[in-house]
Amino acid sequence: MSDERTIMTVDEAIRELAEAPDGVLPADAMTWALQHWDEAGPRFVELLERCADGGVWSEGMEDALFFIFHMLAEMQEKRAFPALCRLARDSEAIELILGDAITETLNQILISTFDGNAALLKAVIEDAAADEFVREAAFEALAWHCRMGAISDDDMRAYLLHLHEHMRPQDENVVWLGWVNAVSSLGYEDLADKAERLVDEFFLYVMDVGHFRDDLRQILEDPDRMARFTANDVRPFVDAVGTLSTWHGFSEEYREQLARGDDPGDRLGDLDDPLVPRGWPSIAFGEPAVNPVRDVGRNDPCPCGSGKKYKKCCLAK
Repeated sequence: MSDERTIMTVDEAIRELAEAPDGVLPADAMTWALQHWDEAGPRFVELLERCADGGVWSEGMEDALFFIFHMLAEMQEKRAFPALCRLARDSEAIELILGDAITETLNQILISTFDGNAALLKAVIEDAAADEFVREAAFEALAWHCRMGAISDDDMRAYLLHLHEHMRPQDENVVWLGWVNAVSSLGYEDLADKAERLVDEFFLYVMDVGHFRDDLRQILEDPDRMARFTANDVRPFVDAVGTLSTWHGFSEEYREQLARGDDPGDRLGDLDDPLVPRGWPSIAFGEPAVNPVRDVGRNDPCPCGSGKKYKKCCLAK
């Protein structure tokens, strides 16, 4: 970062965010905005609200919003929460803005900007038209704030039972995995039988009842009742520049791949089975069949090496 270069206006910062080349983190613009939040914060919230209300987006605005989402979270900007939730329910818009980051940081963004209005998170969870991974992220945020005391355990239990009765789980939509994980993360033993039935009926490709029981036991044995949140990286978002600078999509390696004309997202290998990604364990003839991803958590890095979470990569195929 150059010491001589200073961005002087919010408009210039937004332009830098929108026009950042693919693979380049606009750290100067982000740093300036974070240091001048009294100027930048209200403009970012206004821009977010305009987009959430159906305003016409200028070219590159989805790229600017990607960075703005993360800065709003770092600054715990509560004024942004209603508009963030409206955009979260628009499956096309949220995919355009966050893409694969839906499963990386959306739960943290919702946690950090939460303004106390649990009804907005519930609306995302219950919206059948919303992206299923977005709905799961909202569930994770709701469970976090329940653990933090913003929602009582009695109210959370009642809400989980309400969803189970009225939304009636009928398929493997991952919003129900969010339901299962809320039960284990919050240590609700009284709802364990319903969670186990959901796992057994819809989610054996991800986990089995034994996994669920282990998760529940872990939280019940944890005095702070935070073990599952920690294991799944469910927490407030911090340090937009520092966090994003570690992502592969902003790395020199990524930019070199782009320059070579490679597809940085194409990590499938040329193994005998075209559906087996490079880096996954192979099974030789005559060896007993072993699930190579038995111990890979949904929020762990995908074994294929894509850099994405397992649940948004090969698990989703």
